[in-house]
Amino acid sequence: MKVIRSLAVLWVVASVFLISQAYGEEKELLFHAGLGQRGALNEIKTIFEEQNPSIHVNFSYKGSGYFIADITRSKQGDLFMPGEEFYLLQAVERGFVTDYNPETDIPAYFVTVIITPAGNPKNITCIEDFAKPGVKVGLGNPRSCAIGIWHQKTFEKAGIWDKVKENATLSAKCIPELGNAAQHRAIDCTIVWATTAVLYLRDVEIIPIEHQYRGIVRLPIGILKFARYEEDARKLMDFILSSEGRAVFHQHAYAIDPVIPVDERGFCLDGTTDQDMQHLVNAAKAVKEDSFPVTRETVGDLTREVLRQKKTKRAGD
Repeated sequence: MKVIRSLAVLWVVASVFLISQAYGEEKELLFHAGLGQRGALNEIKTIFEEQNPSIHVNFSYKGSGYFIADITRSKQGDLFMPGEEFYLLQAVERGFVTDYNPETDIPAYFVTVIITPAGNPKNITCIEDFAKPGVKVGLGNPRSCAIGIWHQKTFEKAGIWDKVKENATLSAKCIPELGNAAQHRAIDCTIVWATTAVLYLRDVEIIPIEHQYRGIVRLPIGILKFARYEEDARKLMDFILSSEGRAVFHQHAYAIDPVIPVDERGFCLDGTTDQDMQHLVNAAKAVKEDSFPVTRETVGDLTREVLRQKKTKRAGD
């Protein structure tokens, strides 16, 4: 009887194991991503998990400058999508990402824009205005967030970096700090990604940057060599690179044009992103002005975000 009972227990255990293998157990992917990509990636996570119910995606969001140290220490993670290609290339150099293809593994682009508090009290119209006496400038710390690298590159190209540094009243550790500072009038102007600007349509003015200073920032994605679920990580990466995934990015004010001509430092060479920038400017108007039409012609793929912010009510409204 004991032998029969033992065989019965073994049969049950084996059956449970086979069933779990057949139906698949839930797998958790750890995805290291820049804080600036949070809105689009959270939406992509929702869609992907609905299509793949056995896969759960956990994000580790932070300023891109922190990731290499974290990954070096922990040796954990399945996917890596920093806010600047520079940081992914660091991971490639250290052997953390082994199959990155810079020609195909770019699902979207950041584009730099100027934002000011609503009403633009210091009448900021161009890059050169950041050097005017008395202008309070918000800068990003290049050691902790990718936008800080672009601040220095942009103002150095304009020949005003030293003057802008003198005007700086904020050194932000992450890009949301800059958006919040403009929203609450703690600074007079800053440069952020268009994807950050779109989150503050009611509270800021958005000013497109002239082509020669407009940064086009490649957003790469790669699979980490110590991925626990490499096949599932690749499935998620393929979805992000698909037309469906790219469309999500466009709804959050990323550029997704297949080719955006840039110079050797990543500055825009033509008007490829002009329409996206005009849609962003119009989106800010549409949220503030009830009479401004909200259509695909006026705000492009930002329609949903405009309508969401128009419906949002805050204390004092």
